[in-house]
Amino acid sequence: MPKREQILDAAATLFAEKGFYAATVEEIAGRAGIGKSTVYEYFSSKDHIFQETLKEGLESYMDAMKGRLKQPCSVRDVLIAIGTAHFNFIKERTHIARILADEYNNSQSPWATELLLQLRERRISMFSSLLSQGIELGEFRMIDPRTGAEVFLGVLGALCMPVLCRSQNNEGAAVDTEAVEERFYHGIDLFFTGILS
Repeated sequence: MPKREQILDAAATLFAEKGFYAATVEEIAGRAGIGKSTVYEYFSSKDHIFQETLKEGLESYMDAMKGRLKQPCSVRDVLIAIGTAHFNFIKERTHIARILADEYNNSQSPWATELLLQLRERRISMFSSLLSQGIELGEFRMIDPRTGAEVFLGVLGALCMPVLCRSQNNEGAAVDTEAVEERFYHGIDLFFTGILS
């Protein structure tokens, strides 16, 4: 793995474990297995490391979502595939997902909050466009696509919370991934079918 990626990977883990302010450049270097001076060959400051960690996390998240948009199937299937990509991203890149979630409420990093709000808007726009397409095709009933997109995003967030909120102390504990995943798909199904009899 190239040194830049080593540094970002180590930083993501530390920021998720300790938070941005508690983590130090020395610890990042130690976790990456390199010297502190090497870190500064790639990044000008801890802020710079954090910004790049967030940006790369956001881009990898969006790439995972976009990869699902080219499937030749129903709009519902595309949205389920995107939901699956969202769930898998959080399951496989939990440290990055935790940082992204934490920064929504961190008023000390306004630039990070702005970046995350932009990501939210991109996702809502993507979901809204898909829902509009499904309405035009007669696959979905007439709804406000943006409201539907916001609800779908909220559903994804709520269903992934058990994976995201595993405490640091429970990292080594066995997690019933099958049960969490089954609950996730049941929740997605509820989004499409509703709860009326």
